Formats: sequence, C-alpha cells, structure tokens
Amino acid sequence: MSLLLLFLLSIAFSQPIRPNGNDRNNLLPVQPDTPIFNQRLRSGCVRNFRTFDGVCTSFGTPERKLWASTNRPHYSYFQGRDTLVPRGEALPSARLISNMLCRQGGNTPEPRGLAELATFFGQFIDHTIVATTTNKAEPMPIKIPDGDPVAANFSKSEMPFFRSVRVRVRTRDMTQTPSNVLPSAIDLASVYGPNKERCDALRQPYGGLMKTSGGGMLPLNYAGLNNAPRSGPEFFLAGDHRANEHPMLTTLHTVFLREHNHIARELARKFPKWNSEMLFQMARKINGAQMQKIVYEQWYPAVTGRRLRRYSGFNKNVDPTVSVSFSTAGFRVGHTMVGNRVNRAWKGNQRMPSLSLKDMFFKSADKMKKDGMEVFLRGAMMNRAQKIDVKVHDALRNFLFTGIGGEEGLHDLVALNIQRGRDHALPTYNALRVKLGFPKAVTFAQITRNKNVRSALQNVYKSAGLVEMWPGLMAEDHAQGSSMGPTMLRLWQREFTRLRDGDSFFYLAAGMFSKRLREEIPRVRALYNGSEDTLRGILLRNTEIIERDLPEKMFFVDGYDGA
Repeated sequence: MSLLLLFLLSIAFSQPIRPNGNDRNNLLPVQPDTPIFNQRLRSGCVRNFRTFDGVCTSFGTPERKLWASTNRPHYSYFQGRDTLVPRGEALPSARLISNMLCRQGGNTPEPRGLAELATFFGQFIDHTIVATTTNKAEPMPIKIPDGDPVAANFSKSEMPFFRSVRVRVRTRDMTQTPSNVLPSAIDLASVYGPNKERCDALRQPYGGLMKTSGGGMLPLNYAGLNNAPRSGPEFFLAGDHRANEHPMLTTLHTVFLREHNHIARELARKFPKWNSEMLFQMARKINGAQMQKIVYEQWYPAVTGRRLRRYSGFNKNVDPTVSVSFSTAGFRVGHTMVGNRVNRAWKGNQRMPSLSLKDMFFKSADKMKKDGMEVFLRGAMMNRAQKIDVKVHDALRNFLFTGIGGEEGLHDLVALNIQRGRDHALPTYNALRVKLGFPKAVTFAQITRNKNVRSALQNVYKSAGLVEMWPGLMAEDHAQGSSMGPTMLRLWQREFTRLRDGDSFFYLAAGMFSKRLREEIPRVRALYNGSEDTLRGILLRNTEIIERDLPEKMFFVDGYDGA
C-alpha cells in the first residue's frame, strides 16, 4: 500500500496515517515505563500556556499529566477491553456490507439545513484531536466479494488494509489500545503542530508570527516534514499533515493561521515590551480559546441540536482523552455528509460551476493559490450537507482514488470504516447502547423505522445483536431536533463534556486571561460577553468575504435555523 493511499483515507473524520517525513519519530507510541514515558511523568507543569504534546492538559498526579497527550492510548468506555485480537471474523466482508447497506443514489440534503461548512469544520476539529498510525507488518485485507459491481473493472480480489499501531495501557493489566498521535485537547494542534519540532518549522523568529507563503497562504514544506501526500515543497505545511487534502480543509487551516498573526500583531501594539515568545504563546492561547468557543457555542449545538450542561470549571478527575468508540465510530459522520460535488461561489454569492469531489484531492499549493479560497468557503456556506445516515456517495465509497497517479484498484471508505472498527475490536452497537444507558435493540425496528434500511440491516447481520457500531450509529432514526440518532447523540455529549471538563486550559476555566487582556483585546473580551459571533469575526478579518455574503447562522444555509 502506498503512502498516498494511507493519507487519503483521512478525507472525512478520523482515519489512519503513515509517516513520510524526517520527523517520523514523533509518531512513535509512548509505551509505559520507557524513558520518554518516565520523562513525561517527571516533567513539571507550567500553568500559563499549553505544551505542544498535550502533557499537563490535566494535572493532580503524575499519571493524570499524561491524559490527552500525544502517542498515548485512546480512552475506552469499556475498561479493560484489549484490541490485540480484532473482532468480526465471522461477519460478512466489510465491502459486502458497504454494497448492501450504504449505496447512495441521489442527494439527500440535511433536513435541518446544516451547511457543508459544518461538515468541513467537523473534519478540522477531528484533525485537531485525533490521528492514528498504521503498522505495515500487520495486514488485515478486506475481501472483495464475487460479482462486485465496481471491482469488476479491477484485477485485485482484496482491498489493502493495515492494522493501527497500539500502545499498552499501564493501569489496565497492560491491555493494548490504538495510539493517538495528537493531543486530545481542542487546542488547534492542527495549526500549531503536536510537537515543538513541527511548530518551530512553522514559526517566524520575530514578532510572535507564523510563516506564510505568497498571498498569506500556508507556508510550503521546505523542512521536509511528515506531510500528505508527499513531504516536498510543492505542498503546504501546517500543524497537521493532512492540510492539503481538499480545498476547504486548506482554507480553514489558512484562516486560523492568519488569525494567529492578526492576534500577534495586535498584542505587539498593545504590549510593546513583550518578546516574540510571549507574543506567540499568547496569540496561540487566544486563537485556541476562540476555536473552543466556536466548537462549544456554535458548531456542537448546530450539529446536535443540543447544548451541553453548564460549565462548572476544570475537574481533575475527568480524563479528557479521546475515546476509541468516538474516534473509530461516533465521529466518523463526515463520510455520510459529503456530496459528490464541490460547490463554489463568486463575490455576492453568485454560483460557479461545481467541481467533482474525486478530482479535488491533494492539489498542489500553486493550484490552491490560483483558485483562491473564498470561492470554496462561500460554496460551503451556501449549500446543504448530506443527511447523516448510513448512505455514502460514490466519490468516497467507490471512486476515492480516481485520477490520482499510482493508485489502482478499489478503495471504499465505508468498508475501511467497518474494518477499522474490527481492527480496534469495537464492541457492538448494542453494547454501546447499554453502556450509554439505553436498552438493547432486540429488533431492527428499534434501530430505525426506515423500511429499506431496516431490511438491509437484517440482510447483512441477521440479528440486531450483531450490528456493528459504525453502521448502527449511522442507521439510527434522528432524535427530535437533532441531526443524529439518540445513541450517537449521547456518545457525543459524553465525549465533548469530557474534552471540556478535563481540560485545565479550557477557555472558561478560572484565570485563563488577565483583566488587562480582557480590557485591551476586544476578541478576548468577546470570549466572555458574547459581543462578537466568533467565527463570523474570524472570517471577516482573514478573508475577502464581506458581511452580506455570510449566512445569518454560520453553520446553516440561509432560510434554515436548525429546527
């Protein structure tokens, strides 16, 4: 399997990666009782600013300092569950399930009016908090069934797949869990990087600024760091290696990079005695706080139709590490929300011809600079996402690699999702229901009232008790006023609550910003008094889009309010 293939699998939410740069050692798992593990345990915590690797996101005991840090095991709601041996051996091929259950015909627009921007912003969040690496020494190929409607055009009988790198869990009898190479906190690691080496390559040596290339775009990868699809200078470099994946993802990376520099320059004017390091760290802190506010006050309520319970401060007993159930199943909703076309619009929201999604992966930096990012941003704000359901468009399910040199054969992102769940030994959909306080689904009708989906589930799994986690979550009927089913909704509620309450640097935690900063910097003040729509302000400051071209509600198309 080529490096390009493994990188492309991260198109929507939460997919595995492989190293290809000169910083590949930063992706190695941190096993218990190794020198780097013990070094982290002994390190002191500085309370002013975050570390890049997530150490000291929490505190209280040496072990808690490692919660949410890089290259450590995912959290599990099923304590003691070992992923050494995959599950699902007796189940049908993941590709067969994809064909039987997930084939999408025409468009199914999201009924509450969620915009495509909500889909891509969700991916940006995902690329901030989770990434897994794969082990080429552990193949686990997916059988392509006889008579496959697309595979007849190819000669291979298997779809390549490799298992995730695992790390031992010190407190659970050395069980093995997939490693997360990113810090779990919503800290904009996607912009700044998960380690000092990567961040240093992104920074200017003066003014607290980050590097840019022509037109205020992301810098180019002259450092040769780990990057998708290649580590050469023809592609942009960002905190996360997947920034070049498609135009909207590159756009969001660029917007938050520009916002950092905008903040740093404002801080330099207000605090002329601060050195470059102080300017950088404070700009990073403010930028990350704005990201958290957008996630919790705008994006999460838009997608779920709910708000979390009121924040009551940092809780040192809450582990803020991303869970394996969330990253492997519950947050992989992006695949179902993506259409076959990439929408664009000129100034004044005048529609342009759309582009085929399968032709837009990993375009070089020159191509992105030529087209400009505003046309993609306007298009994403004007068009509805696809409905969250078990159906996935052909661009991801059949034609993911069309037109990309060096890739042959069939690659199905749905099948890869299902296989990844088996690799991670995820419990069944019913097991998750019970864990989250719901009764088991004894019949398929207790999962969905949709007769076609119910029939397809029954044809695949025969018994409701065998339904796997990802298909079950996607197949659920939506909760009232939400864009997802009740089990997924409760999983998200638990996950985003832990990510918030267990993060000692959450923007609303006590003492995050001084009284003087609140007085001098309007966007810091706006974190608390709501005087600015945070995402709207960031886009107006850092793009050529004007106020009247923005929607009334940032994650909904005009004419919809999420009801």
